[in-house]
Formats: sequence, C-alpha cells, structure tokens
Amino acid sequence: MAKRADNKDGICREILTGRQKSKWRVQYTVETLTGHKQRLSRVFTTKTEGKDFLRSLHRGTKVETARQSREMTLDEWFSWLAENDWPESLAAVTIEQRKRRFKKYVKKHFGGTALSKIDPMKVRSFYRELRANGAKDTLVISVRADLVRAFNQAIVPYGRIPMTMANPFRLSVPQPIARQAVALSPTEVIAAIRNEKLDESRRALLALLLLGGLRLGEMMAMQVSKLRFDDNLVVVDQAVLVAFGGKQSLGLPKGNKTRNVVMCQRLKSILLVHVHSSSPDAFLWPKATINEPRMKKQVYEVWKSILEDSGLPSAMSPHDCRLTHINIIEKLMPDVSQTTMKEHIGHAATGVTEANYTRPLTAAQAILRESLDRILGV
Repeated sequence: MAKRADNKDGICREILTGRQKSKWRVQYTVETLTGHKQRLSRVFTTKTEGKDFLRSLHRGTKVETARQSREMTLDEWFSWLAENDWPESLAAVTIEQRKRRFKKYVKKHFGGTALSKIDPMKVRSFYRELRANGAKDTLVISVRADLVRAFNQAIVPYGRIPMTMANPFRLSVPQPIARQAVALSPTEVIAAIRNEKLDESRRALLALLLLGGLRLGEMMAMQVSKLRFDDNLVVVDQAVLVAFGGKQSLGLPKGNKTRNVVMCQRLKSILLVHVHSSSPDAFLWPKATINEPRMKKQVYEVWKSILEDSGLPSAMSPHDCRLTHINIIEKLMPDVSQTTMKEHIGHAATGVTEANYTRPLTAAQAILRESLDRILGV
C-alpha cells in the first residue's frame, strides 16, 4: 500500500481502482503563512504530468495557485473591500476618501505585505512617521480607523486570517482636542433669529436650522413645495450630496430616510415671508442665476455673515443648530415621546440622540431643581 503524503516531499501514485483507475494522484501538504496545514490532492492523466506538478510544488512556483486560497496582501484586501463590500453600506464619497488615504499614506508601507505578516512594531513606527511628516491627529485617526475596519473584516466575517490574530492596527494614537459644540438656550435662539441685522433670506435659513433641526444638506435642497403650511410640516425627502472632489447632486437624506418635520408657528411665519412670491419648484436658497441649490462653499460664506449679524458665537457651525434644536426638545419638552422625537429629527435609534445631541442646559436644570423642591420640600 502506498504511503500517505507527508508534510515535505508529497507523493505521486497510480490509482488502481474506481473511476480514476490508471490515472495518477498527487498528494501534498502545505503550511500556510499562519501555520495552518492544508492538504492538496490532484489527479493527472499521466505520471509525467503528476511528477511535473509535484516538482513545481517543491520549487514553490505553484503552491499558492494550487491551494486556491492564497493569502491576500493588504493592498489586495483593501481593493476587494472597496469593490465588493463597502458599496453595500457606505456612500461612494466615503469609499473614495478611504481609497485616497490608503493610496497616499499606507500603500507604500504595508500594501504588499500579507495580512498575517503585518508587524505591530512597524505599525507603531508608521503612525509616528505620519505625525512627524506633518499629518494632523485627525488624519492619523482616520487612517487608523480605515485600517482597523479593513483588518477586522478580514477576520470576521470573511475569515481570511485566523480569529486568534490580534489586529496590528489597533494601537493607540494621540487624540485631538475635541471641538466644543455650541448648544444655545431658547432665549439665545429667539434673540439670534429676531436680530434686525438679518435680512429675510438669512433669517429664514437660520430659523430652518434652529427651529426645524434640519441638516445642512437638507436645508440646501429645500424647495417651496416641501413647505406644507396648512399641515404645519416640512417635508424632508431630499438633500444635497457632495461627492468626492466636490461635485454636488440631489439625493435622499442621510440613511435614505425621509421624514416630516414639525413646523412651529414662529418658523412658519418666517418662512411665509421668505417664499411668499416664489414658485412651488423654487429652491429656498438657489444659485444666483439658476434654480439649483447653492454650492456648499457659498452657503458657508452666507453662514459666516449670519454669525456676524445675529450675534451668535463665531465658532458655531450649522450642525450646532441641529444639536441646539434636539437638545431643547430633549431637556425642556418631556411630553414629547421618543418615537415622535426620532420621527422629527430622522434618527434610527434613541441612543444616537442621547450620545451625540444632549448638552447641559441651565433651563433644564432649573426644571429639575424646582421639581426636587416640590417633591422633597424646601
């Protein structure tokens, strides 16, 4: 009886019975880069073909092809994810940003390295080199996040490397100083919107952000027909999307979720003045010469003038208006249900609101203090 193939030389033997009788079977055991042993078994018509294949395995020229499961390099794996996995869950602009960062900062260091051979010590040196070459902490964090996600996917769910492997990119890096978001009180909101230095257009823009809680792209895409004054609602079913390179287009709002935003009477009165003579298909803030949304850069220039004339903090961003709006509802309107809140602001889960959109609010603390005094006594 012929010997079973060992881990070194393998064997080429004739098949004596069955359908493959008179053919030649080559058996060979290889060890992967991760230490996993894999057994190969191939059938050939002639002994010469079998011996040639076995010799090629000995030389190492066809081991990976024969296994049909060659371990991918980081560059190959990153490219595969960008083409086959990420489009299912990420926006095209996000994928392009990841690819650009990988090509510019990572590829020359680790692109040709097999996934299981990436050395954490070299990763640590790589992060240090990025910072030494002038990369901001935010960039280093973004590059690190891209690599950690890609390597994790190689482990689960795709199983390209063993689950016992630690992620070499999950090394700590210095965190940048977080920008302090601006959360206004209701008094500050009213004072800013009422400021006489604002014209009707800028007042309406600020009101829609502060009193409606819209995202910037949703505000940019707003049309007159979406303002349902009779129902006191604002229909949010489109947003300006900015692709990689700055090209703008109209698409669905974030998460592909459309919604109806409640229009309070103050917001209603301001918007009525702004759109009283506009056609239904007109954008509330169009380009100068055509009925299309203004470019994002132009909107930010208008925003700077709003901050100057309304008396708002110079560091305030348009997204801080959304934070302010949600914070006021969360802290000062306990009768509003969480379901209604999610429908109004377009969040899929309550936890998103609690984690990212709540800040201390003096008026809310006063309500708590008065409630404690009422229940417990002064």
